[in-house]
Amino acid sequence: RFTAEFDFRTYDAEGVILYAESLDNSAWILLALRDGKIEIQFKNEFGTKVTSGGKAINDGLWHIISVEELEHSISVKIAKEAVMSINSPGTLFKQSQGFLETKVYIAGLPRRVGGTLVKQINPRLDGCIRAWNLMNQGHSGVNEVIQEKQSKHCLVAVGRGSFYPGTGMAAFQINYNNLDSAEDWLINVTLTIRPSTDTGVMFALVSNETVPLALSIVDSNSSDSQKIAVTIGSITVAQLESKKLCTPRRVQVGLLVTRQELELAVDSQTDRSNSKQLATLHQAMMANVVTYLGGLPDVPLGATPVTAFYNGCMEVKVNSRQLDLDEAISKHNDIRSHSCPLIMQ
Repeated sequence: RFTAEFDFRTYDAEGVILYAESLDNSAWILLALRDGKIEIQFKNEFGTKVTSGGKAINDGLWHIISVEELEHSISVKIAKEAVMSINSPGTLFKQSQGFLETKVYIAGLPRRVGGTLVKQINPRLDGCIRAWNLMNQGHSGVNEVIQEKQSKHCLVAVGRGSFYPGTGMAAFQINYNNLDSAEDWLINVTLTIRPSTDTGVMFALVSNETVPLALSIVDSNSSDSQKIAVTIGSITVAQLESKKLCTPRRVQVGLLVTRQELELAVDSQTDRSNSKQLATLHQAMMANVVTYLGGLPDVPLGATPVTAFYNGCMEVKVNSRQLDLDEAISKHNDIRSHSCPLIMQ
Protein backbone atom coordinates (compact mmCIF):
# COMPACT_ATOMS: atom_id res chain seq x y z
CA ARG A 1 0.00 0.00 0.00
CA PHE A 2 0.98 3.62 -0.44
CA THR A 3 3.08 5.20 2.35
CA ALA A 4 5.18 8.36 2.61
CA GLU A 5 6.93 10.01 5.55
CA PHE A 6 9.25 13.03 5.66
CA ASP A 7 10.20 16.19 7.55
CA PHE A 8 8.70 19.34 6.04
CA ARG A 9 9.35 23.08 6.51
CA THR A 10 7.72 26.01 4.70
CA TYR A 11 6.33 29.55 4.91
CA ASP A 12 4.21 28.97 1.79
CA ALA A 13 0.44 28.74 2.30
CA GLU A 14 -0.53 26.78 -0.83
CA GLY A 15 1.04 24.24 -3.13
CA VAL A 16 1.58 20.58 -3.96
CA ILE A 17 3.86 18.59 -1.66
CA LEU A 18 3.49 15.22 -3.36
CA TYR A 19 1.44 13.65 -6.17
CA ALA A 20 1.48 9.91 -6.89
CA GLU A 21 -0.39 8.05 -9.62
CA SER A 22 -0.74 4.56 -11.04
CA LEU A 23 1.17 3.73 -14.22
CA ASP A 24 -2.03 3.96 -16.30
CA ASN A 25 -3.04 7.28 -14.59
CA SER A 26 -6.39 5.79 -13.49
CA ALA A 27 -5.76 6.30 -9.75
CA TRP A 28 -3.90 9.06 -7.92
CA ILE A 29 -3.35 10.73 -4.56
CA LEU A 30 -2.41 14.36 -3.90
CA LEU A 31 -0.86 15.70 -0.69
CA ALA A 32 -0.92 19.50 -0.62
CA LEU A 33 -1.15 22.64 1.49
CA ARG A 34 -4.07 25.05 1.35
CA ASP A 35 -4.29 28.00 3.74
CA GLY A 36 -1.27 26.43 5.43
CA LYS A 37 -3.16 23.21 6.30
CA ILE A 38 -2.69 19.71 4.92
CA GLU A 39 -5.12 18.71 2.17
CA ILE A 40 -5.58 15.23 0.64
CA GLN A 41 -7.27 14.55 -2.68
CA PHE A 42 -7.48 11.12 -4.26
CA LYS A 43 -9.19 9.11 -6.97
CA ASN A 44 -9.58 5.34 -7.37
CA GLU A 45 -12.07 3.03 -9.06
CA PHE A 46 -14.69 3.84 -6.40
CA GLY A 47 -14.67 7.63 -6.83
CA THR A 48 -12.92 10.80 -5.68
CA LYS A 49 -12.47 12.55 -2.34
CA VAL A 50 -10.98 15.75 -0.97
CA THR A 51 -10.49 16.67 2.69
CA SER A 52 -8.26 18.84 4.85
CA GLY A 53 -7.50 19.12 8.53
CA GLY A 54 -5.07 19.80 11.32
CA LYS A 55 -3.39 23.06 12.22
CA ALA A 56 -1.61 25.42 9.81
CA ILE A 57 2.01 24.27 9.44
CA ASN A 58 3.44 27.06 7.23
CA ASP A 59 5.30 28.55 10.20
CA GLY A 60 8.87 27.90 9.04
CA LEU A 61 9.35 25.11 11.59
CA TRP A 62 10.10 21.44 10.86
CA HIS A 63 7.10 19.08 10.99
CA ILE A 64 7.10 15.28 10.56
CA ILE A 65 4.39 14.43 8.00
CA SER A 66 3.22 10.90 7.24
CA VAL A 67 0.57 9.52 4.89
CA GLU A 68 -0.33 5.86 5.13
CA GLU A 69 -2.90 3.79 3.29
CA LEU A 70 -4.58 1.39 5.72
CA GLU A 71 -7.08 -1.36 4.88
CA HIS A 72 -10.15 0.88 4.66
CA SER A 73 -8.77 4.40 5.12
CA ILE A 74 -5.94 6.82 4.49
CA SER A 75 -4.27 8.16 7.63
CA VAL A 76 -2.43 11.49 7.81
CA LYS A 77 -0.25 12.33 10.81
CA ILE A 78 1.69 15.42 11.86
CA ALA A 79 4.43 14.77 14.44
CA LYS A 80 3.16 11.15 14.75
CA GLU A 81 -0.30 12.35 15.85
CA ALA A 82 -3.30 11.59 13.60
CA VAL A 83 -4.96 14.65 12.12
CA MET A 84 -7.06 12.98 9.40
CA SER A 85 -8.51 9.56 8.68
CA ILE A 86 -10.25 9.38 5.30
CA ASN A 87 -12.48 6.41 4.43
CA SER A 88 -11.26 4.67 1.30
CA PRO A 89 -13.15 1.68 -0.08
CA GLY A 90 -10.78 -0.65 -1.87
CA THR A 91 -7.09 -0.03 -2.39
CA LEU A 92 -5.74 3.23 -3.77
CA PHE A 93 -3.43 1.57 -6.29
CA LYS A 94 -3.82 -1.93 -7.75
CA GLN A 95 -0.92 -4.32 -7.60
CA SER A 96 0.56 -5.81 -10.74
CA GLN A 97 2.17 -9.26 -10.45
CA GLY A 98 2.57 -8.77 -6.70
CA PHE A 99 4.19 -5.34 -6.99
CA LEU A 100 2.82 -1.87 -6.41
CA GLU A 101 4.30 0.60 -8.92
CA THR A 102 3.58 4.33 -8.86
CA LYS A 103 4.93 7.51 -10.43
CA VAL A 104 5.69 10.16 -7.83
CA TYR A 105 5.96 13.93 -8.42
CA ILE A 106 7.39 16.20 -5.72
CA ALA A 107 6.43 19.89 -5.33
CA GLY A 108 4.36 20.04 -8.51
CA LEU A 109 2.04 18.30 -10.94
CA PRO A 110 2.44 16.75 -14.38
CA ARG A 111 0.99 19.28 -16.85
CA ARG A 112 -1.95 17.17 -18.01
CA VAL A 113 -3.25 16.72 -14.45
CA GLY A 114 -4.26 20.29 -13.48
CA GLY A 115 -7.84 20.12 -14.76
CA THR A 116 -8.59 16.65 -13.38
CA LEU A 117 -8.19 17.47 -9.68
CA VAL A 118 -11.25 17.39 -7.44
CA LYS A 119 -10.43 20.91 -6.22
CA GLN A 120 -8.13 23.24 -8.16
CA ILE A 121 -4.91 24.40 -6.50
CA ASN A 122 -1.90 26.56 -7.34
CA PRO A 123 0.72 23.77 -7.45
CA ARG A 124 3.83 25.96 -6.92
CA LEU A 125 5.34 25.26 -3.53
CA ASP A 126 8.44 26.71 -1.90
CA GLY A 127 9.46 24.51 1.01
CA CYS A 128 12.07 22.06 2.20
CA ILE A 129 11.81 18.30 2.66
CA ARG A 130 14.29 15.98 4.38
CA ALA A 131 14.40 12.46 5.87
CA TRP A 132 12.45 10.97 2.95
CA ASN A 133 10.86 7.54 3.29
CA LEU A 134 8.72 6.69 0.25
CA MET A 135 6.92 3.34 0.05
CA ASN A 136 9.08 2.11 2.98
CA GLN A 137 12.16 2.30 0.74
CA GLY A 138 13.87 5.23 2.47
CA HIS A 139 15.16 8.02 0.24
CA SER A 140 15.96 5.68 -2.66
CA GLY A 141 15.56 7.59 -5.95
CA VAL A 142 14.97 10.97 -4.33
CA ASN A 143 18.54 11.73 -3.22
CA GLU A 144 19.99 10.99 -6.65
CA VAL A 145 17.79 13.64 -8.26
CA ILE A 146 18.30 16.30 -5.58
CA GLN A 147 22.06 15.95 -5.10
CA GLU A 148 22.65 16.87 -8.75
CA LYS A 149 20.74 20.16 -8.47
CA GLN A 150 22.17 22.85 -6.19
CA SER A 151 18.96 24.89 -6.45
CA LYS A 152 17.03 21.98 -4.89
CA HIS A 153 19.18 21.89 -1.76
CA CYS A 154 17.67 23.18 1.49
CA LEU A 155 18.86 26.41 3.03
CA VAL A 156 20.19 25.80 6.55
CA ALA A 157 18.12 28.58 8.16
CA VAL A 158 15.31 30.58 6.56
CA GLY A 159 13.03 33.50 7.30
CA ARG A 160 10.00 34.94 5.52
CA GLY A 161 10.54 36.70 2.22
CA SER A 162 11.58 35.89 -1.34
CA PHE A 163 15.11 35.14 -2.46
CA TYR A 164 16.48 36.10 -5.88
CA PRO A 165 19.76 34.25 -6.60
CA GLY A 166 20.92 36.64 -9.32
CA THR A 167 20.09 34.27 -12.19
CA GLY A 168 16.54 35.16 -13.20
CA MET A 169 13.39 37.19 -12.73
CA ALA A 170 9.63 36.93 -12.28
CA ALA A 171 6.99 38.55 -14.49
CA PHE A 172 3.50 39.80 -13.61
CA GLN A 173 0.61 41.24 -15.60
CA ILE A 174 -0.57 44.18 -13.44
CA ASN A 175 -3.17 46.80 -14.28
CA TYR A 176 -1.98 50.24 -13.14
CA ASN A 177 -5.00 52.15 -14.46
CA ASN A 178 -6.62 54.62 -12.10
CA LEU A 179 -10.35 53.87 -12.26
CA ASP A 180 -11.22 57.55 -11.73
CA SER A 181 -9.81 58.59 -15.09
CA ALA A 182 -9.18 56.82 -18.41
CA GLU A 183 -6.00 58.87 -18.92
CA ASP A 184 -4.62 58.36 -15.43
CA TRP A 185 -2.53 55.61 -13.90
CA LEU A 186 -0.73 55.09 -10.62
CA ILE A 187 2.45 53.18 -9.77
CA ASN A 188 2.94 52.85 -6.01
CA VAL A 189 5.68 50.35 -5.18
CA THR A 190 7.13 49.47 -1.77
CA LEU A 191 10.16 47.17 -1.67
CA THR A 192 11.72 45.66 1.43
CA ILE A 193 15.20 44.61 0.34
CA ARG A 194 18.31 42.94 1.70
CA PRO A 195 20.63 42.76 -1.32
CA SER A 196 23.71 40.54 -1.60
CA THR A 197 25.32 42.34 -4.56
CA ASP A 198 25.72 46.04 -5.34
CA THR A 199 24.06 46.17 -8.80
CA GLY A 200 20.77 44.81 -10.10
CA VAL A 201 17.27 45.57 -11.39
CA MET A 202 14.68 45.24 -8.62
CA PHE A 203 11.51 46.42 -10.38
CA ALA A 204 10.88 47.28 -14.03
CA LEU A 205 8.15 47.87 -16.57
CA VAL A 206 8.82 46.53 -20.06
CA SER A 207 6.91 47.47 -23.21
CA ASN A 208 7.94 45.50 -26.31
CA GLU A 209 11.72 46.05 -26.38
CA THR A 210 11.75 49.25 -24.30
CA VAL A 211 12.10 49.73 -20.53
CA PRO A 212 9.87 52.74 -19.73
CA LEU A 213 10.61 52.44 -15.99
CA ALA A 214 13.24 50.68 -13.90
CA LEU A 215 14.22 50.81 -10.24
CA SER A 216 17.73 49.48 -9.65
CA ILE A 217 20.63 49.29 -7.25
CA VAL A 218 23.72 50.86 -8.80
CA ASP A 219 27.30 50.57 -7.59
CA SER A 220 28.35 54.05 -6.44
CA ASN A 221 32.13 53.37 -6.54
CA SER A 222 32.18 54.00 -2.80
CA SER A 223 33.02 51.29 -0.30
CA ASP A 224 30.32 52.27 2.17
CA SER A 225 27.31 53.19 0.02
CA GLN A 226 25.22 52.29 -3.03
CA LYS A 227 22.82 54.28 -5.18
CA ILE A 228 19.20 53.46 -5.79
CA ALA A 229 18.21 54.88 -9.17
CA VAL A 230 15.04 55.30 -11.21
CA THR A 231 15.38 55.35 -14.98
CA ILE A 232 12.97 56.04 -17.81
CA GLY A 233 14.49 54.49 -20.90
CA SER A 234 18.20 55.28 -20.75
CA ILE A 235 17.75 58.47 -18.67
CA THR A 236 18.18 58.53 -14.87
CA VAL A 237 15.37 60.70 -13.46
CA ALA A 238 15.88 60.20 -9.71
CA GLN A 239 18.52 58.67 -7.46
CA LEU A 240 19.50 58.48 -3.82
CA GLU A 241 22.66 57.30 -2.14
CA SER A 242 22.21 54.88 0.75
CA LYS A 243 24.56 53.46 3.33
CA LYS A 244 25.99 50.12 2.32
CA LEU A 245 23.00 47.96 1.47
CA CYS A 246 24.64 44.52 1.52
CA THR A 247 24.28 44.06 5.27
CA PRO A 248 21.92 42.02 7.50
CA ARG A 249 19.53 44.99 7.79
CA ARG A 250 16.45 45.31 5.59
CA VAL A 251 15.93 48.58 3.75
CA GLN A 252 12.59 49.98 2.61
CA VAL A 253 12.42 51.60 -0.82
CA GLY A 254 9.34 53.48 -2.01
CA LEU A 255 8.52 54.59 -5.55
CA LEU A 256 5.41 56.63 -6.32
CA VAL A 257 4.78 57.65 -9.94
CA THR A 258 1.90 59.54 -11.52
CA ARG A 259 1.61 61.23 -14.89
CA GLN A 260 2.82 64.50 -13.33
CA GLU A 261 5.42 63.49 -10.76
CA LEU A 262 7.81 60.80 -9.56
CA GLU A 263 8.96 60.34 -5.97
CA LEU A 264 11.70 58.00 -4.75
CA ALA A 265 12.16 57.34 -1.02
CA VAL A 266 14.91 55.31 0.67
CA ASP A 267 15.03 55.19 4.45
CA SER A 268 14.31 58.83 5.39
CA GLN A 269 15.59 60.41 2.14
CA THR A 270 13.39 61.56 -0.73
CA ASP A 271 14.03 62.63 -4.33
CA ARG A 272 11.26 64.10 -6.48
CA SER A 273 11.18 64.67 -10.20
CA ASN A 274 8.75 66.06 -12.75
CA SER A 275 11.09 65.27 -15.63
CA LYS A 276 9.80 65.65 -19.17
CA GLN A 277 10.71 61.96 -19.49
CA LEU A 278 7.42 61.21 -17.70
CA ALA A 279 5.72 61.83 -21.05
CA THR A 280 7.58 58.81 -22.43
CA LEU A 281 6.41 56.71 -19.50
CA HIS A 282 2.83 57.95 -20.00
CA GLN A 283 2.85 56.74 -23.62
CA ALA A 284 3.93 53.27 -22.50
CA MET A 285 1.31 53.18 -19.74
CA MET A 286 -1.38 53.91 -22.31
CA ALA A 287 -0.28 50.79 -24.20
CA ASN A 288 0.71 47.52 -22.54
CA VAL A 289 3.45 46.97 -19.95
CA VAL A 290 4.68 43.81 -18.23
CA THR A 291 6.03 44.08 -14.68
CA TYR A 292 9.35 42.37 -13.94
CA LEU A 293 10.90 41.72 -10.53
CA GLY A 294 14.56 40.90 -10.11
CA GLY A 295 15.70 41.49 -13.67
CA LEU A 296 14.82 42.07 -17.30
CA PRO A 297 14.11 39.93 -20.36
CA ASP A 298 16.41 40.39 -23.37
CA VAL A 299 16.22 44.05 -24.36
CA PRO A 300 18.40 45.93 -26.88
CA LEU A 301 21.74 47.27 -25.67
CA GLY A 302 21.26 50.80 -24.32
CA ALA A 303 17.52 50.38 -23.63
CA THR A 304 18.27 50.95 -19.93
CA PRO A 305 21.49 51.56 -17.96
CA VAL A 306 21.30 48.50 -15.63
CA THR A 307 20.51 44.99 -16.88
CA ALA A 308 22.07 42.83 -14.13
CA PHE A 309 19.81 40.50 -12.17
CA TYR A 310 19.04 41.39 -8.56
CA ASN A 311 20.61 39.10 -5.96
CA GLY A 312 19.22 39.01 -2.43
CA CYS A 313 16.00 39.05 -0.45
CA MET A 314 13.09 41.22 -1.56
CA GLU A 315 9.40 41.60 -0.78
CA VAL A 316 7.29 43.72 -3.12
CA LYS A 317 4.00 45.54 -2.66
CA VAL A 318 2.39 47.17 -5.74
CA ASN A 319 -0.56 49.55 -5.30
CA SER A 320 -1.18 48.18 -1.78
CA ARG A 321 -1.13 44.52 -2.92
CA GLN A 322 1.58 42.16 -1.68
CA LEU A 323 2.86 40.23 -4.71
CA ASP A 324 3.04 36.45 -4.33
CA LEU A 325 5.67 35.00 -6.67
CA ASP A 326 3.62 31.79 -6.91
CA GLU A 327 1.12 33.85 -8.93
CA ALA A 328 3.66 35.20 -11.45
CA ILE A 329 2.96 34.55 -15.13
CA SER A 330 6.57 33.33 -15.33
CA LYS A 331 9.28 32.82 -12.73
CA HIS A 332 12.83 31.49 -12.85
CA ASN A 333 13.04 28.13 -11.08
CA ASP A 334 15.91 29.21 -8.83
CA ILE A 335 13.90 32.02 -7.19
CA ARG A 336 12.57 30.99 -3.79
CA SER A 337 9.11 32.52 -3.42
CA HIS A 338 8.62 32.24 0.33
CA SER A 339 12.00 31.63 1.97
CA CYS A 340 15.02 33.83 2.46
CA PRO A 341 18.36 32.68 3.90
CA LEU A 342 18.93 34.01 7.40
CA ILE A 343 22.24 35.72 8.07
CA MET A 344 24.00 34.21 11.06
CA GLN A 345 25.48 37.00 13.11
